[in-house]
Amino acid sequence: MDPKTIGVIVALALAPGVACCRSAPPFSELVDEYLDQFARRHPSIAAGNGIHTYDATLEDFSAGAIASEIDGLRAFRRRLDAVDLAPLTPDERVDHRILQGIVDGWLLDLDTVRTWTRNPMIYASAISDGVHNLMTMESSPVASRMMQASAKLTAVPRLLASARENLQRPPRVFVERATVMFRGASDLVARDLPLAFADVADPVLQGALKSAAGSARRAIDDYVAELESKVLPHATGAYALGTAAVEARYRAEELIDTPAPALMAIGERELRTLQADFEATAARVDRSRSSLDVWRDVLDDHPTRGELAAAAQQTVDDLFAFIRERRLVDLPAGERVVVAAAPAFDLGLASMHSSPPLEPHPVKSFYYVTDAQADWPPERQNAWLQKFNYPTLADISAHEVAPGHYVHSLFMRRTPGKIRRIWIGLNPFPQPSSGQDGWAHYAEQLVSDEGFKRDDPRYRLAQISEALTRICRLIVGLRLHSGEWTIDQSAQFFEREAHLPAPAARQEAVRGTYDPTYGGYFLGKTAAFKLRRDYESARGRAFNLREFHERVMTNGIAPWWAHRQLLLPGDTRPVIE
Repeated sequence: MDPKTIGVIVALALAPGVACCRSAPPFSELVDEYLDQFARRHPSIAAGNGIHTYDATLEDFSAGAIASEIDGLRAFRRRLDAVDLAPLTPDERVDHRILQGIVDGWLLDLDTVRTWTRNPMIYASAISDGVHNLMTMESSPVASRMMQASAKLTAVPRLLASARENLQRPPRVFVERATVMFRGASDLVARDLPLAFADVADPVLQGALKSAAGSARRAIDDYVAELESKVLPHATGAYALGTAAVEARYRAEELIDTPAPALMAIGERELRTLQADFEATAARVDRSRSSLDVWRDVLDDHPTRGELAAAAQQTVDDLFAFIRERRLVDLPAGERVVVAAAPAFDLGLASMHSSPPLEPHPVKSFYYVTDAQADWPPERQNAWLQKFNYPTLADISAHEVAPGHYVHSLFMRRTPGKIRRIWIGLNPFPQPSSGQDGWAHYAEQLVSDEGFKRDDPRYRLAQISEALTRICRLIVGLRLHSGEWTIDQSAQFFEREAHLPAPAARQEAVRGTYDPTYGGYFLGKTAAFKLRRDYESARGRAFNLREFHERVMTNGIAPWWAHRQLLLPGDTRPVIE
């Protein structure tokens, strides 16, 4: 070969456009690229995670945009498959596998299940979540967030036009639930939004917000009328996805490949065990009465209206003191959660608004509890406050604050990379989260096991009651989507097996129709305790419970397979059994 030919070959080989010699980008750059694309397509979810690049935009749910997202996800999945794992760190290898599952979950949702054609709730959530984040998260000056809210609201008619075009024979239960959510979005825009930005004195900004909110509300109200008059009478679609699709979701998003019959067997086994614990614990309270009568008395021991926030604050203080005393976690210094009655624009039951771990500058974290309203009749006030009976308030606070979500979020600021620092919604709506809610559910039992309020067995009874509901979710999710059970049968199951009152049981059953993997709470807690046992066995006398908790929390929100790989490298045992 002559020198001239060799020179040409060398020049071609060194040319920047030649793929064979281009080095692959670092894995962190691939993650950044994915998160930017995710934020562009799902700006409301991204904002809740501390990614604010697209805060002024609303989701584009047009068929063309969704087709483009599907194509992009497929291409990105191929790029992930081509990544050379050898040079990656152990954390990056875990993140690589998690990201593969996340992409698979979105493809399942968008291209196979096609939620955007069957569930109008996703359109209501985009509006409510997008606006609510700007109202509550102090990530930028209030005037800036106000302008972003105005810009976002101007796109509401476009989003609703996409909903009209996309929906095809949705299930009736989805439409019924969506009308409630859209009415909530309308109230949020008309009533709550002005309250959130009332302190902004600029008349131009106030005028722009009023105009955008008025147009958005009219568009929402018109769409609600259409849902009720045109869509609901013909809403005959099936909500059941089939067992294979539910298994695929658990496999993609939670990296749990246990077949549905085995999951069912685990749930039924644990349900029987926990029901026996409920009976035994109720007997510790009062052996002369039935367990349900004992439980009804527990429900009636609650704060009165106006006292709930103070009771929640005392409970949180007690939990933090207990955690420090028992050395369950070494809490970071200088951090404090604000416990308060929920403001008018954030009424729910109880909610934890932690500073997202990806937020460049941490913002205040709020734990809100919603008191009974003054204009409610006494019966309704009492029924509402029963949900905050003192023992259950402790369980809720352990889940939401300490050592649950809030404490978890503090440790996640140290999590390597970004994938496991995503706080909410990286998976399809409504995402399962064995890693997030599984940890918080573990936290509930942890403080009970370690002796919180040990002298008052009612607190253990409340913890068991919450756990029974989570196990029933797993079973109902599987039975509903296999077609074995109806909503009515599922509601009766919650009433009978978890001792829920009829309205709450119905609400839980309906949730199962659109959230088939809400068994993730129970599966995550079960996986956490299994990992703890296996890690203690591996460490022997060197095992330290505090160190285990801090390692798990620092490893972020991840499927429990990932936690096992990070704590027990190379482990091949099942996540749950």
